Amino acid sequence: MLNINVLYIYPKIMEINREINLFRIVDNNIKETLVIYGEKVKKDFKLLMINTMSGEIKNLGLVNELEIEKYITKVKAKENEFTALKDLNEIEKYILNLSIN
Repeated sequence: MLNINVLYIYPKIMEINREINLFRIVDNNIKETLVIYGEKVKKDFKLLMINTMSGEIKNLGLVNELEIEKYITKVKAKENEFTALKDLNEIEKYILNLSIN
């Protein structure tokens, strides 16, 4: 059985070096993480997800600062659904399919 924790970093820590960490999905059994963060592009943020197991970075889309809060709210509302999935790869697919707008 999975032992998944979701750690919400935003808005506790704001932008540092043109990046902003939003949240991490941690599988405590295998000690691997999905990190969702944003890179500043002019006035917007390009949301990215890195899988620490594979090192692969995937683009989630471009949002403005106001849309970040809406995205975090959406993720929190769906947390019970994706933490119940069978493994971190399934959770990664779920997050990729979760619309950012």
